[in-house]
Amino acid sequence: MSGGHGLRRTLLSSVVAVLALGTLLYLVGALPHTLPEVVAVVLLAGAALGLLLAALRRTGHGVEPAWWASTPREEAIAPAALDYRLVRLRRDLRDALERDDRPDTVHAVLVDLAAERLRAHHGVDLTTHPEEARALTGPELWAYLTTPPSGTRRRSRGTLQTAVEGIEKL
Repeated sequence: MSGGHGLRRTLLSSVVAVLALGTLLYLVGALPHTLPEVVAVVLLAGAALGLLLAALRRTGHGVEPAWWASTPREEAIAPAALDYRLVRLRRDLRDALERDDRPDTVHAVLVDLAAERLRAHHGVDLTTHPEEARALTGPELWAYLTTPPSGTRRRSRGTLQTAVEGIEKL
């Protein structure tokens, strides 16, 4: 079907549908205007609807439903924003970077993450095979993992970023 023929067909069917609806509304008294005014408005509305439908058909051709959209019944776990662990981690990171009056709780989390990645990806236990773990982590990450922070001073954003990037590489 050619583009012009499809447009004419869509316009014609829209005008006919709107004309039928307009006639019904005029006959029951819902459109209290003169007949020529009602016909003009109905024809313009039909043409506008037809053009809108034609544009939607043309731009929507080949569009597929989003694969990532899910209904609430399909979600197996709560959204990440409501996960208390992430909320706590955000708070702990903020405190480590901005406050001088709190002990560091982020270090233990990052050590646990590194140990988990070493076990899962390399079969190396951080505590029982420290030399193998040291070779895999590299000197900067190893220094961070084996030197727990003391005191309550603010942590360096660069140090934390380097540690997280090193863990991601594991």
